[in-house]
Amino acid sequence: MKISLSLLAILCALSSAGVSSPREAAALVFDDLLALDITGRTVSYLPEAVYQGQGIEAWHETVVSPFSGYLVLVDDMALANWEHPCRWVFVAFDGTTSIVEMHTPPLWLERMEVYRTSLPAVSSIDNRQALLDWFVPNPQTPENDPEHTYAWIISGGANQGSNHIRYYGDVQFLYLTLTQDYGYTNDHIVICFADGTNPAVDNSSGGNSNPDLDGDGTVDFDFDASYDGIWNGYNQILSLVGSDDHLFIFTTDHGGSGKGLTNLPPEAYLNLWNSQQWNDDAYDTWIDAFNTISLNVAMEQCYSGGFLAETVPTTGSQHRTFTSAANGSESSWAGATMPDYDEWAYWWIGAMHGWLPAGGSYPGGALPGNPDLNDDGFISYGEAANRAKAWDSCAQSGQEHPQYDDDPDSCGDLYYLGGRIYTGIADETSEAPLSSGLSCSANPFTGAAVVSFELSVPTEITLEVLDIAGRRVATLAAGELAAGRHEITWNAEVPTGVYLVRMDSPSTIETLRLVKF
Repeated sequence: MKISLSLLAILCALSSAGVSSPREAAALVFDDLLALDITGRTVSYLPEAVYQGQGIEAWHETVVSPFSGYLVLVDDMALANWEHPCRWVFVAFDGTTSIVEMHTPPLWLERMEVYRTSLPAVSSIDNRQALLDWFVPNPQTPENDPEHTYAWIISGGANQGSNHIRYYGDVQFLYLTLTQDYGYTNDHIVICFADGTNPAVDNSSGGNSNPDLDGDGTVDFDFDASYDGIWNGYNQILSLVGSDDHLFIFTTDHGGSGKGLTNLPPEAYLNLWNSQQWNDDAYDTWIDAFNTISLNVAMEQCYSGGFLAETVPTTGSQHRTFTSAANGSESSWAGATMPDYDEWAYWWIGAMHGWLPAGGSYPGGALPGNPDLNDDGFISYGEAANRAKAWDSCAQSGQEHPQYDDDPDSCGDLYYLGGRIYTGIADETSEAPLSSGLSCSANPFTGAAVVSFELSVPTEITLEVLDIAGRRVATLAAGELAAGRHEITWNAEVPTGVYLVRMDSPSTIETLRLVKF
C-alpha cells in the first residue's frame, strides 16, 4: 500500500536556507520543528539522499518521497514498543519539509543514524551473560508438576532494526524462571524467536541473539518467529499437550491495531519476524484446538489487550487466564527498565521468580512487596497480574493499562506456572475432599456408565465428560455435593471410543479414562 501524501503530509518551509547533508536536515528538524525538545523522543536520519518518487518501505506500506532531499525520522514515543505515532520528515534541498504521520519506522531503520535521543545508552555489557551470572534458582513448592506443564514463547521483533535486546531479556528471564524455578523441561517449552538459529545479525544493537538461553551449550530456540515459524511452533506444542496438562503462552515485541490503526478486523495483531503478522482472529482459532485443563496467556506487546476477548470467555470446560501489558488501543512501554527488559514483563516475571535483576534504572534485588497476596505459598496468575500492574511505573503513570481476566471467574487464583494450586491440606484440620477416587462400574462399558466417588466433606464440584479431543460431551454434576458416596449415571449416547471423566473441585482435579464399546 502506498501512503497518499496529499492526505497525510504537512508541507512547510522550516528554513529559507538550503540543506546540504542528512545531518543538517536532522538539525533543521530538531531546531525548528521540535524547538530543541527531545523529551521522550529520538531523531534519526537516513545517511544518504532520497529522490522524488522513490518508494520507501515501512512495515506494512510504502511511502513515496514527495521530492528529492533527505529523510528524518522523529520517534515521538521512543520508550514505547512499536506500533506508535512517529513522523517521517522529508527535507528538500531548499529546506522545504513534508511530514508524514506514521505508526512504524522505515525498514531501513538499522541504517539510520541517531542525531538526538532521550533514551539511555545501550551498555557494552553482555546482558545475556549478566543475567546468567545473577540468576539464582528459586525453586517453588514441591507441588510443581513438570510432567504436565508446557510453555510456548513467541518474540518476533519485526526486523533487525526494531528487534531490541529487551525482547531477548524478557524471554531469557522467563525461560530461566520456568526451567529453574518451576521445573519445566526443555522439551516442554517451544520458543519462536526472531530469525531463529540463523547466525546473521538480527537485533538493533548489531548482534545475533544467542539461542542458548541458559548457557548449557544447547540450543533453546526451536523456530524463527515468522508466520511459518510460529505455525510450526504451534503444531509442535499442539502435538505435546493433552487433557491432563497446563499450557502457558507468552508473547513479546511489537503489536498493532486493526488495519491502518482502525477498529476494522483484525482488531489487533502481534508483529512477527520479517514484518509479518499474527492477528487475533487466527490466534482465536489456534488456541481453541488446545484441550488442556488450563490455558494461561501473558502478552507484553502493544495493543496486547486486543487479544483478551479471544481468550476469555473460555470454550468448553477449559480454564483460562489472560493478562497483558496494555489494553487493546494503546502502546506498551519499555519504561524504566529500558534497554534491558520491557517494564511490565520485568515485574510479572519478577513476581513469579521472587527477585529482580538489574534493569534500566532499577538496581534489582528484592521485590517491592510480597506477591503472594493470600499467603498460600504459591504465586498465582491472578496475583502476578495484580502485582505487575501495581509495580509497573508505566501503568501507574497511565501510559499503559494492564489487563487481566479469567474464566471461570477467579480461576486465576487456582493456577500458577507450576500447574494447579492445591491448598486442601494446607493445615492439620482441613480434609482432602475426595476420600476415594473416581471409578466406574464397568470399564470398558456399553450403554450407560455409572461413575462413583466419595467426598469426605461437602464440596463444590464440576463433573464432566470429555472426548479424546478435549471437547465436553456431557456435564454430570455441577454445584455443591454433600459428604458421602455418590453414584452418577452417564447415559453415554455417544460413538464408541475413549472418553475422559474429569472432576474439578477447589483443591483437586481427578480424571478417569473410560472406553465405550
